[in-house]
Amino acid sequence: MTSASSSRYLLTGLLFCVLSWTLAACGALPGGSDLEDKTVLSDQAVDKQEMLALINAYRQQNGLAALRHDPALDAVSQKMARHIAKRDSMDTWAHSAFGLSQRLDKAGYANYAGAENLGAGYADLQAAFKGWQGSQGHNKNLLNPYVTRVGIARTNRNDGKWRNFWVMTLARPFEDGRPSAL
Repeated sequence: MTSASSSRYLLTGLLFCVLSWTLAACGALPGGSDLEDKTVLSDQAVDKQEMLALINAYRQQNGLAALRHDPALDAVSQKMARHIAKRDSMDTWAHSAFGLSQRLDKAGYANYAGAENLGAGYADLQAAFKGWQGSQGHNKNLLNPYVTRVGIARTNRNDGKWRNFWVMTLARPFEDGRPSAL
């Protein structure tokens, strides 16, 4: 074997190794999927009674009527929680008055008023609630005098910056009547 053929043989072997490793890392070869990090989202149960106790005690301290739990708002909240968890960010057009209105309409939830609080990173419901109380805009939603119902959801993410994503949706459905101030 000449030195030129030895070099070609070594170069071909090296190229084969690099190509094989690259394909394995991409999951194109058996065993490659072990090298991939996959984002996993999981919806977490939220204690609805605890949520109602927190918000209604807070509203009562501020002279406001209690809210009722609404499973339809839980569903709207869960979709948004998954949306922000997937993005690992709360920065989305869906978190706007127009976005919330569209999502409530899409869910068939006819309403006079709606508001929404997002949170990320909070380990539990009490931490999320305290975070919302400490934020001027979120606190305004907690104390919104026009809403009558509330739903909440949490989605966890196995990787990324925030890991825990919370969404509370507050609304006044048509069936609860038009508020006198509107």
